[in-house]
Amino acid sequence: MADKLNEQQIKGKAATLRERLGGSIFGFPIHDDNPHSPYAVVVYAAGHYHVYPEAKDISFAALGVKTILEQLQKRGLAVNYTDAVRLISYEAQINAPDVTMRRLRDSQVDYSATEDGTELINGRGALKMAYFGMVDDKNPKCGQLMEQYYKLLASRRYGKTAAAIKQEVRKMNRDQAAGWIERTYAKYFKGEDITILELFQSL
Repeated sequence: MADKLNEQQIKGKAATLRERLGGSIFGFPIHDDNPHSPYAVVVYAAGHYHVYPEAKDISFAALGVKTILEQLQKRGLAVNYTDAVRLISYEAQINAPDVTMRRLRDSQVDYSATEDGTELINGRGALKMAYFGMVDDKNPKCGQLMEQYYKLLASRRYGKTAAAIKQEVRKMNRDQAAGWIERTYAKYFKGEDITILELFQSL
């Protein structure tokens, strides 16, 4: 694995991303070629790049991005997820030898790819990562995130309580659940990636 990047190198990567992709809040792997790379979270403001504490994976990077976006909005700045946020993975992470990234790779609607292999992951992709982390890795934090998703669905007239939705999903296999996430996301959360990122606040 490559040596740990210093802060100036991380700022340089963020500047390159901003030049190519726009945006002002960035979450990206520190090591492009390492499937298990930690993530950097960087904000561009007032002509300067500000580096936040390293995130161990994309879930924690998403939480950091969400928190920063929320704080900027509280300060009265006109920022929104679509224009400001670039939550990124590269080819190495998308092709990582684990079920989470494999499922994302097989469902191209969950990210948009640029010519150089940069992957911009959307809210639905982050939600799928949480689901597969829950069922395959038995990750309790991913389970908590899914619990919050069930509650959100119940509040948006899904037609069942959160507990009933949880039981519905438990009866599904992985492919069925992935399809269910796609359908519910499209129906109840289309264009609301920030709503899904807010679920990470419970982690």
